[in-house]
Amino acid sequence: MTSESRADGRTFETRDLTLALLASRLAEISEQIGGLAVRLGAAEAAVSEQASLLAEVTDLAREVSRLSTRIAREDSPARGRVASAHPRQPVWAAMNHDEYGDALRDLAQWVSGALFRRYPAIAVAVPPCWPGHPPVVEELDWLYWDWTAWALEPDARSRDAADWHDRWLPGVLARIRPELALCRQRGRHVEPASQRQVPADLNVAGRAPEAVFIAQMTRNGRRDRRAASRPS
Repeated sequence: MTSESRADGRTFETRDLTLALLASRLAEISEQIGGLAVRLGAAEAAVSEQASLLAEVTDLAREVSRLSTRIAREDSPARGRVASAHPRQPVWAAMNHDEYGDALRDLAQWVSGALFRRYPAIAVAVPPCWPGHPPVVEELDWLYWDWTAWALEPDARSRDAADWHDRWLPGVLARIRPELALCRQRGRHVEPASQRQVPADLNVAGRAPEAVFIAQMTRNGRRDRRAASRPS
């Protein structure tokens, strides 16, 4: 083999080795690029998920803000608007002295304001001593309560107002007139007096006649049972 042939052979070997090294390096680079593509895909998926969560959080924040505004608007009565204090808690019969006074002032504000100013004819039929008549107090408070259902509620219907004017208001006035008749006749407050007839044996100081009667029934029942259980 000539020297020229040997040189050519070494050249081919060097070229083949170089090509093999390049192919190996390209394979490594391709593998690295594939790994980067996988990592890039995972990063894009994570970013997309975070963006979706961010959009949901934004929507939730908007909804919370909207609901908070609505609740604040519903809880805060408009300026100049009479706020409802009903239903009474506790009810009139269960109130202590301070609670009764506060509730009575609230009711009197409505009676002298919304009721008498808008319906002057009613003021003529109701003397100013009405707070001293518990039955009248509860009747007017009930009327106040029903009034709030159509005068203050945004979803009230016209038929609610019609019922109040045509049914509830005349009914209350018809029931309280007899209670206040003597006060109107005399032009001053007359303390309500009970016309109830109570037998002497049930008239016990500090006790309701019904409670005394029930106690008597209990004693009589026990006595009858003992009598029935005795041998003849």
